[in-house]
Amino acid sequence: MRWLIPLLQLLVASASVFNVIRFRLDNLLIERAAELDRLTLAGLAVTAVSTTAVLALCWRVTALTLPRAGLSLVLIGVTALSGVMPGIIESRVRAVEHATRIAEQQQRDDAFARELIQWTADVDRRAAAAQPLEPEQAWAFLDCIASAGYRYEGADPPSARAIELLRRALAAGLIDVNALVPGHHVKEPVARPLFLQFYKERVEPLRNALARQDWEIMRLLAAGGADLSLPDAAPLAADLAKTVVAGPSRFVSLK
Repeated sequence: MRWLIPLLQLLVASASVFNVIRFRLDNLLIERAAELDRLTLAGLAVTAVSTTAVLALCWRVTALTLPRAGLSLVLIGVTALSGVMPGIIESRVRAVEHATRIAEQQQRDDAFARELIQWTADVDRRAAAAQPLEPEQAWAFLDCIASAGYRYEGADPPSARAIELLRRALAAGLIDVNALVPGHHVKEPVARPLFLQFYKERVEPLRNALARQDWEIMRLLAAGGADLSLPDAAPLAADLAKTVVAGPSRFVSLK
């Protein structure tokens, strides 16, 4: 019994060290390196301390007393726990982070749903009163329609509903695609026609990995009376003649 407990402790300690090292290697590319290093060191430290304590309890004794044996078994349990505890803690942290992301995404989706409802009511009201959007209002409207591109799943995705709302607004004459709007980038605050400003900011820089929603908006704006004869519109006219190639997820490219 005297040598059985130290042997058991060494075997459990070896397994714990292996588990801790494997845990760190499995999570080598995770950004929280400092936190994972602390968990790894804590697991190794507990294993070392508990192993030392067990060996000290069994050292130079002819027979283990019941208290010594009980304490040694408790320390062996602590050693085993130290090998799996970093993984358990990390799993709980990931579960909390995942739940937080889900909650935040739901909040964003709810906020967008409210915004789309507000724009729908505004479009209906303006269409009935023949009251077009001001240029900056039209830009804000396009921004809402573009943001729907992140929500493209389901039988009736928000992205499709947003595009349909844009079609209705254009058909009702609520958007002047040739109205001047200022640039929205600090380095390029140049005023351009609405359709061209959208092209310069949302399409041209990303034509090789372009959001499908942005390209659909661009096509509708171009077909909504855009003055494609403008010299600055030549790249857009060329892109409109290209083939749209479906990419991963919500992206396309122009070839």
